[in-house]
Amino acid sequence: MSRVLSLCVLLFITVAIVSARWYGQPPPPVTGPCSLSAEPGPCRGACPRFYYDASRNSCRPFTYGCCGGNANNFKSKKLCERSCRPRRCPNIACFVGACTIQKCDNFPEATCFAVCPCDNSRWVYNGEDVTDKC
Repeated sequence: MSRVLSLCVLLFITVAIVSARWYGQPPPPVTGPCSLSAEPGPCRGACPRFYYDASRNSCRPFTYGCCGGNANNFKSKKLCERSCRPRRCPNIACFVGACTIQKCDNFPEATCFAVCPCDNSRWVYNGEDVTDKC
């Protein structure tokens, strides 16, 4: 019985240590498309969009001209936050970042977003999440 108890205690301590290391990493700096400023593009339309403002650490609304612009352009605040807002990353090693090896065959011009290097990637095209359609 004491052997089972010892194993349970050891398992608990191991999980606690791994969890502390997993969630203890500071968020990575904002880079890539999320670090770009809002770009309305050359057209004169008025499409409401959101962009990630790294200086304020938040997604902010802007008026998109409905064409051109850059990849820091989302149709919803929720998608902007899921794609760009920093969060603590797991302390795990990966040989190659998700956006380096994955691609979206059905939307070759989509932009890859992965807040943490080993995250599952999210693909955004024309302000919409097309991950499930890749």
